[in-house]
Amino acid sequence: MKYKSIITRFCGMAICLVLGTTSCQNWLDVSPESEVKYDDLFSTKNGFKDQLTGVYTKMCDEGLYGAHLTYGMVDALGQQYVWTQEMGNYYHFWRFEYKNSTCESIMANIWAQMYNAIANTNILLKGLDEYGNVLSTDEENIYRGEAYALRAFLHFDLLRMYGKSYASGANEKSIPYVTSISKNVTPLYTVSDVLDKIIVDLKEASRLLENDPIKTGNATTDFIGTRKWHLNYYAVRALMARVYMYKNDKENALACAKEVIGSEKFPWVSNDKVTTTSRDTRDGLFKSECIFMLNNRSLKTLTEKYMKEGTSYGSGNILHVSPEVKDDIFEAATYGGYDWRDNYYFEQLDGNYYGSTKLWQGSNNEYNNQQPLVRVSEMWLIAAECATSKTDAVNYLNTLRQHRGFDASLDLKEENLTDEQLQTAIGKEYRKEFIGEGQWFFYCKRKDLAELPNTTVPFSKAYYVFPLSDQEKEYGNR
Repeated sequence: MKYKSIITRFCGMAICLVLGTTSCQNWLDVSPESEVKYDDLFSTKNGFKDQLTGVYTKMCDEGLYGAHLTYGMVDALGQQYVWTQEMGNYYHFWRFEYKNSTCESIMANIWAQMYNAIANTNILLKGLDEYGNVLSTDEENIYRGEAYALRAFLHFDLLRMYGKSYASGANEKSIPYVTSISKNVTPLYTVSDVLDKIIVDLKEASRLLENDPIKTGNATTDFIGTRKWHLNYYAVRALMARVYMYKNDKENALACAKEVIGSEKFPWVSNDKVTTTSRDTRDGLFKSECIFMLNNRSLKTLTEKYMKEGTSYGSGNILHVSPEVKDDIFEAATYGGYDWRDNYYFEQLDGNYYGSTKLWQGSNNEYNNQQPLVRVSEMWLIAAECATSKTDAVNYLNTLRQHRGFDASLDLKEENLTDEQLQTAIGKEYRKEFIGEGQWFFYCKRKDLAELPNTTVPFSKAYYVFPLSDQEKEYGNR
């Protein structure tokens, strides 16, 4: 049998795909000594499964969604935490000091790991082109659909970090959009062009996932059947709503959001799941509302490093929310005592609060190892922001608030809200809803806000754009 090694070159950086037999944590590591026997990898169905699983597993890393791109770096940028000493991985991000060596190292690693995951997604698509007959037609469509969706998902977050917002720089160069295995350097595309490419990939993913088991209830394997741990059809539509919002295409964003809401696949969490006296039995995830989650088996280690008093306590990595910031986020002066997210997400720590407890790993396995990346509440907020009438917008927003513990007597009243006040109220819910998930900073960037709440240093819109590393500038000839 002829063996082909797949070596991808993107943005001037060489990545070798390596294959481990049992651990998907290891086989995606960069290793110049170990190249894939490509024909062997895709000669069986398990090869496609391993390749797809490997990309999802890479996303669980601390350097990606396991910490930096969710509750860690991105929420530090969103000013959700406080520091009293110059310590930990995120102190300098909190102060937007991107030239600090810790920040430079973390940002360069994010760039490399994200494009590594994209390269491996493109290898999966290449394998499907050349060896897809190993799979049934339904299986091939699912793998291919998820691969397109992953490629779009990863590029979109790279764009939200390293490109300008659509509002401030639609026609300015941003990031490469890598769609093939090639030794050629992929050029930088404009923000608008990258968004268009993302939408093309997501439309193709939607088409391929039209008969997704999340819709039909039919799955040929247990792996394919665990749809909330995959970028399933509704996750793709929800991501499309998120992308269209970033592009300020409210008509399409609303259509996608309403489709997800109307599926009724993601019901609101019930009161009794949240308001428990025992944290181990509490649903801090609002699990039924989650559209796409990572199956992250490193969460116990990571939450004890960043979100819970564990082995790294005193290192400066434990993320604190001050009482003042917490009260500001949750409008305690107006709604104190009502909001579940305020009442049940936090535990006190040395006069402050832990950053969030929603990801704490307890003895109840029902909620362990699961990290939400897309949830249905975002669709309600998008619908509120895009609604064609104020009545609809207020109804969407009040529905969300009622399912977060607010009494109906606290509903926002249409006649008392200006359009500006309505948009402000939507923004406040973004800040509350996604604490610990990283979406607040990206919301501020999408809205091109000139100020972020609770900043300790003067804010500049330039902070919305991460600088490219010196290595990328050199090898990518940027």
